[in-house]
Amino acid sequence: MNTRAWIVFLDESGVSLLPQFCRPYSSRGRTPLLRHRLNWKRASMAGALGYHSTDLDRGARLCFHLKPGSYDTAGLIEVLEQVKVFYLGERVVLVWDGLSAH
Repeated sequence: MNTRAWIVFLDESGVSLLPQFCRPYSSRGRTPLLRHRLNWKRASMAGALGYHSTDLDRGARLCFHLKPGSYDTAGLIEVLEQVKVFYLGERVVLVWDGLSAH
């Protein structure tokens, strides 16, 4: 059996969008100001990295999805729908972590 398919690794993670700093970079006695334009406190990102199993010349494919807050079942289904469109007409073997929420 000769199956030519994309092997796609999918994972999601949460991130904090507030700037982190340990030491202020300002003159002694002056309060440092950190400015950022982000209005989300937390965001989540899901990424799918795909490699073709037999044709390495095709290169890797990366697609990702950003969302404010955290992922739930409906959000992950939306990500999978977008991955399906990204690999339209191609065979895909999806490798996902063993999280019980999936």
